[in-house]
Amino acid sequence: MVMDISVVVCTWNNARQLAVTLNAIANCKIPVSVKWELVLVNNNCTDDTDIVVQKFRNQLPIKYIEEPHQGLSRARNAGVQSASGKLVIFTDDDVKPCREWITNYWLAYKERQSMCFFGGPLKSEFEGRKPDEDFLEVAPGSVKGYSRGKHPKQLDSEDFFLAANWACPLEMLEMTGGFNVDKGLNASSQRVRAGEEDDLMRRLRKLGMTGWYLPGAWGTHVVPEHKCNLRHIGDRSEAYGVEMAKERYKSLIESLAMRRVPYWMYKRAFVAWVRWIGSKLLRRKGYREYLKWRQMKGIIFSVSEEIGKAKN
Repeated sequence: MVMDISVVVCTWNNARQLAVTLNAIANCKIPVSVKWELVLVNNNCTDDTDIVVQKFRNQLPIKYIEEPHQGLSRARNAGVQSASGKLVIFTDDDVKPCREWITNYWLAYKERQSMCFFGGPLKSEFEGRKPDEDFLEVAPGSVKGYSRGKHPKQLDSEDFFLAANWACPLEMLEMTGGFNVDKGLNASSQRVRAGEEDDLMRRLRKLGMTGWYLPGAWGTHVVPEHKCNLRHIGDRSEAYGVEMAKERYKSLIESLAMRRVPYWMYKRAFVAWVRWIGSKLLRRKGYREYLKWRQMKGIIFSVSEEIGKAKN
């Protein structure tokens, strides 16, 4: 059956927060005559996810599927492949969408059709103590939240929505080939990966689409305490460095085949490390210096990895 809207939620061992998310979606206002479905993707869960889903079957039009291969990008692709809505709305299993969330996405889609993908703000709700302002200033959007103001507008070409709150016409998602499974969170991986949503949105832009910001399509993102520390945002910064190198230094990587990582990259990483250590000795927070060092580590790793592939 063809739907108007498919809401896609992927989950992995987060049953308690998933129940909160499903309750919030159940309270969303649905436009009159709109047919919709909730595509819920179980990404190899081993907790009480099945029990939670069963409790909401009478409240939500759930299409429950399983993606046994670990990885958020794989799970999202499975959700897209199972979706039958003209518009696909993405959120995560730790987000509480506002009541007008679905309505605002649908009205924007009806006005602009396939020329735009859409996204809205995310407000952070911290499970533990709220981090200090200096920390939040350098933290990624997944921790500090996301907003581009109080008015609808077109995004700049290098600005991207957070994957936990955005929407896109299904036909355009299918044209891109979906999320890159080599990017994004993966519980079975030994290294933090990122960049899957930015990568996909770049490909949407190459198809002629633009990003349209919807301040009324907001949600609250629950941030666990273990993500509010320097190591976590450092891991994210290093993962960003890996993806940034692939995008920004692509031609350099190709020209360095069968050679080595350039000296200036090691120099920048060393300088950033020295500045971080210096800030700690002076009893300063040193957040920016630490993240710069971690980002350079990611860049060096990425370039080294690509050179290794070229040699083989």
